[in-house]
Amino acid sequence: MSKARHTSTLVALSAVLVLGGTSAIAGTVAREPAAASSSVVAVSQSRANADVRVNRSTDRLSQLARAKKLAAQQAAARKAALKRAAAKKAAAKQARITAAKRAAAKKAAAKKARIAAARKAAAKRSSRSYVRSGSYPTSSPAKRYAASLVTGAQWPCLWLLWERESGWSPRSRSGPYFGIAQLRGETSTDFEVQVDHGLRYIKHRYGTPCNAWAHSQRTGWY
Repeated sequence: MSKARHTSTLVALSAVLVLGGTSAIAGTVAREPAAASSSVVAVSQSRANADVRVNRSTDRLSQLARAKKLAAQQAAARKAALKRAAAKKAAAKQARITAAKRAAAKKAAAKKARIAAARKAAAKRSSRSYVRSGSYPTSSPAKRYAASLVTGAQWPCLWLLWERESGWSPRSRSGPYFGIAQLRGETSTDFEVQVDHGLRYIKHRYGTPCNAWAHSQRTGWY
């Protein structure tokens, strides 16, 4: 082989080697960006999937919180309704009890009033009969005691007055009035104490039993 030809061959081989190396390098460089791009895509997809899971978990927690809140509101509403119903029932029961008590008290007061009216009517009839007969007997200890404390002219007036008021009973009651003289605030059941109290009241207010009897005749009370 000539020297010139040998040189051409070497040049050609060098070119081939250079081109081959360049191609290999280019292939490697081309593959590296593709792999990097795949990695980026995978990371992005993983993050997206994680975000989806987080969002789903958050939604479930929100749903649970809303359900819990709704259940608490419903329970509170039921409790409040039961409390209102119980209060309404208790109020109705108390109203019935109060109405029954008022009715009983009204009935008892009416009964007492009828008894007192009947006693006064009987005493009035008795008084009229005694007035017609002119007899004012001292047939009870209370009457005998009272007759010993007043003058003869005043005795018929006192007799008629207290006969109308109580029938001379030391336990007679008409509302707040009690005793022979039917005075408010009287507490003693002793006829002497009641007679003394009654005579003091008559003297202070009317002067004499006959003045008190005249007032009672005009007004129905003294």
